[in-house]
Amino acid sequence: MSDTKKLDVPISVEGLLALTWSLNLLVFVFMVLRLWMNRRQSLKTPSIIISDSLLVASFIIGITAISTDAWKYNLELMGRTRVVTPEQNKTASLLSFICGYLVFSAMWLSKGACVIYYYHLFPNLSPYLRKYLFFVTGFTAGTYVFVIFLHSFWCRPIFTNWDGTCNATGNTITLPLWSFLNIFTDIFILILPIFILHTLQLGRRQLAGLVVVFFIGSLSIIAAIARFVDIYPKIRKDPNAPIIHTYELWACIEITMGQLAVCLPALRAYLRKARDRKNTSHYQSSSSLRRSKKAISAKSSVIRTPVGGSDGRHSETELVSSGREEC
Repeated sequence: MSDTKKLDVPISVEGLLALTWSLNLLVFVFMVLRLWMNRRQSLKTPSIIISDSLLVASFIIGITAISTDAWKYNLELMGRTRVVTPEQNKTASLLSFICGYLVFSAMWLSKGACVIYYYHLFPNLSPYLRKYLFFVTGFTAGTYVFVIFLHSFWCRPIFTNWDGTCNATGNTITLPLWSFLNIFTDIFILILPIFILHTLQLGRRQLAGLVVVFFIGSLSIIAAIARFVDIYPKIRKDPNAPIIHTYELWACIEITMGQLAVCLPALRAYLRKARDRKNTSHYQSSSSLRRSKKAISAKSSVIRTPVGGSDGRHSETELVSSGREEC
């Protein structure tokens, strides 16, 4: 059951867990940097606080999902040395069903963190774009409620989700439905900055930073599309085809890329401030150096000329700033 050849992804259970934990460790580092930078800059507007809270909630729920997977995969690892009982298989199916709630919540909370952050990032939108932002906010919240409702009530009674007779999210009807809602939500979220870009005068570095943010955000969409393209033909051919590892692998990539995309704009702002401080420090150092040179030049532009007589007395004559001697 847990042999690599029997998994629906070309990776072992240990490798799958290692990958998911590594990606979430990367997200944790960038999330801490974002929270630290927001507090250091005293960014305490409601949009920042809500966005940070949604991001932290998304990360915690994602970690809970990985822990649930680890518990479930432990049953698979046990199958290498002894026979797994039907009760244990049912427990693994129950954990998979619970993990569906966690995966959807982690996905949509990271989307919500990005949308709410737009209210801080773009405070002076045109009336048209402001309405579009309201639309995206409502659409994101509405699709989240819908997928949770779909996951909960597609299979009735609910216990058929883990007794092997029904699959709420991995069938040929629900999979395209929630997958396309997920993809279109991400696309709607990415469209708003694209509308604003043509109104901004950006340098090369700023443009490169935005390209990186868009690229990371687009990886979330690519992962969602790849999951659908990978899973849908399998379940269309065989409704009982093994897809759980494929589903969880692409979901992990999608969630972590979405979380990273939320963190990167704050990091970019911090790097810009650090660069400005460096330029200011360099300018101040250059100014101090120029003042020092002027002071040294002023001291050295004093000459001693003989007054006359045999006592060897001299008088000091100051040179003008142009370097010419006073006569």
